[in-house]
Amino acid sequence: MAAAAYLALLDAIITASFVGWAYSAGFRHTSLFDLGVGCASTAALNVASNAVLPAVFKALALGDDGEEARKKRYSRFHEMINTLVQMAFFVYVEGGILGKETWFDDTKTIWDPNPNPAPADLRRFYSLNLGCWLTAAVTCRFFEERNKDWLLMYTHHATSIILVAGSACIGQERIGLMVLFLHHVSDIVLNICQSAHYLGWDGDHFPMGLPIAEVLFVCNMLCWVCTRLYLFPTKIIWTVVFEMHEDYICGGDGAVYCQSLSVLLFVLQAMHIYWFYEMVMVLVKVLTPGVK
Repeated sequence: MAAAAYLALLDAIITASFVGWAYSAGFRHTSLFDLGVGCASTAALNVASNAVLPAVFKALALGDDGEEARKKRYSRFHEMINTLVQMAFFVYVEGGILGKETWFDDTKTIWDPNPNPAPADLRRFYSLNLGCWLTAAVTCRFFEERNKDWLLMYTHHATSIILVAGSACIGQERIGLMVLFLHHVSDIVLNICQSAHYLGWDGDHFPMGLPIAEVLFVCNMLCWVCTRLYLFPTKIIWTVVFEMHEDYICGGDGAVYCQSLSVLLFVLQAMHIYWFYEMVMVLVKVLTPGVK
């Protein structure tokens, strides 16, 4: 009973935090039109995929695990494909912007010259992103099944919203774009991997015993290490800790504000490490069947 009350309180705090930030920062410093487009595009994608994916899943899914289990697999497959389409679009836009910059090569250029306001297209893309994150958070909070990782995933959505809205509020879209890019790249590989899993494309079901899902799982782990366990701490956290003070906002009147948001980057990194530990445990289980 105490645990349930604690979780309910934590749920309320997280919800109040991301709603408050989305309003005070996002709604005041982003385009409401583009924010609405982000929310509407997520809903439209869901409607369109509902018309197409049932037939795709029926044609490609392997394994005979009963009607109820198959429905659950389709539901998760549907979610993975929707997210995959969104992430692919985001990475295409983010890669186009970052390809013109030297921010990953020399992180000091993120903060120089000062002042250096974000261009209009980046701010519009930010609004679109915030709309999609808000939709994902609301869906996670009110509509998704609450499994053992639900609260952690919901916390991740809320943290992302606070970071996106907060960075837009203080004109730090450049570092924010880098954070989004690293997450979206790894999310693409993750969603491809999970889609193969829910299709049953593993060594036990795929023709000729090809371990498609298992190979993709290893690829996902490698991508996770590269983006979230290497580039994220060595580029994002490093520049925030050691170089952010050079910015005219974060090194001036907005220092406390910037430092408060920086704490959330460490929260994200802790989640990255925990989820990678979960992946390692899954891999160990696959490699050592029958061993507890």
